[in-house]
Amino acid sequence: MVAIPRPSVRAATVYDAADLSAIHLRSWQAAYQDLVPQDYRDKFCMAYGAERWLRNLKASEWPKAGVVVAIPGPELVGFVGFGPTRDEGEDADLVGEIKAIYVIPEAWGKGLGKRLMASALGRLAAAGYAEATLWVLDTNSRARRFYEKGGWKQDGGARPGENRGFPGQEVRYRRDL
Repeated sequence: MVAIPRPSVRAATVYDAADLSAIHLRSWQAAYQDLVPQDYRDKFCMAYGAERWLRNLKASEWPKAGVVVAIPGPELVGFVGFGPTRDEGEDADLVGEIKAIYVIPEAWGKGLGKRLMASALGRLAAAGYAEATLWVLDTNSRARRFYEKGGWKQDGGARPGENRGFPGQEVRYRRDL
């Protein structure tokens, strides 16, 4: 079993793009192995390279949006991306969104996701958001348990997964900041 020391959490920089891409792909492939068809997972791998991360990091508008990373040692092991909500009908000045949270599989269950989430929620609150939302595949029971333990509640929002190229449905969670 890999011992994971208490990580420092910091804002991601453009120099982290390659590491973020690797974490994202590795974690995403493991998390969705039994939830999303292989052909979609293969397409995802081709779409989320370091160049895309570099563009995203350059476009982040701190403090309203950004990415925070966990570093328990010499390498990054996880991240959270956040920013204003992308949902129609929501006030993007008051509602923030957790857009992605991923931790390498070897570090699952070690408290890194909780620490990353706390940092991102703190940054959203400091940026003036009153609430935060996130979307999760309805069949992703591991992630849903994590969110519910962290005080997130389903708010009734749902959308088909087909808009992202795979069968299934996503459900929205919400919490006060």
